Amino acid sequence: MKYLKLLTLALGVCLMSCGDEEKPVDNSSTDITREVNKGEQLFNNYCLQCHALDKDKIGPPLKGAFSHWDNDTARIRAFIMNAGASIRSGDPRAVQVAQDWNNAMMTPMPHLSNQDVNAILEYIAE
Repeated sequence: MKYLKLLTLALGVCLMSCGDEEKPVDNSSTDITREVNKGEQLFNNYCLQCHALDKDKIGPPLKGAFSHWDNDTARIRAFIMNAGASIRSGDPRAVQVAQDWNNAMMTPMPHLSNQDVNAILEYIAE
């Protein structure tokens, strides 16, 4: 009888542990979409006046910009935050952009946080 009770208890524990476990939800694609949407909004508010994604405006098109900067987001970020400082530092791409655009100076964007710039970069990369 004692053996039957232990067997029943063990079987019950096994059956309870076989329940439907919730699988963790992968929110990474949702987070990226949210970041791209935020980037689009920021781009429209702060960049669209001078830049388009795929054509010249006052400034150069931004689609494919990563390849021009050797995919170095730190250099791109520095240029976005303060193009003049980036040019004065001698960054070769920053100097080239200035020369290509008749030394027209991009407005400094110190009010944008690193997260804001990252969101814009995510949008441009799409």
